[in-house]
Amino acid sequence: MSGTLEVYRHSTVGFEIPLPTGWKLSEEQEGCALVAVEPPREEPHLRASVVVTIEAPAAEQSFDEWTERSVTALGDSLNRLRVIDDEPVEIAGAPARRVLSHYVHPQFGGVNLEQWLLAHGGLGYTISCSSAALEYDDVHEVMSAIAEGMRPA
Repeated sequence: MSGTLEVYRHSTVGFEIPLPTGWKLSEEQEGCALVAVEPPREEPHLRASVVVTIEAPAAEQSFDEWTERSVTALGDSLNRLRVIDDEPVEIAGAPARRVLSHYVHPQFGGVNLEQWLLAHGGLGYTISCSSAALEYDDVHEVMSAIAEGMRPA
């Protein structure tokens, strides 16, 4: 995956995030602030995607508690989830957490899910970038640029 990234501004929340030109974008997916999906190819495959979710963590919940709850919940919803890497990072000058995991999709097989979790202004933002496991090396730089370019409202 290569190409130009264009900054997308969310219509109601106002966060900004760079996304690949030509990807299908939607703010209409239930439970998601934004879904971006790469264009289809000829052969059936898992299309790379970026999903941004936003929640308001409980005021008494620390950043570490919120991110741990979020990461733990993945294991309850994804088939054979394995965490590969987990590290503190920084996005837009704020502390964040990057988690790379792998799970098995019933149709497409191995999927890599790379998430960046960021708290800003009382909201918890999760940027989830998914790709076929065998394509991870091809998309990693673009997906990292997308997450690192996130600017909360």
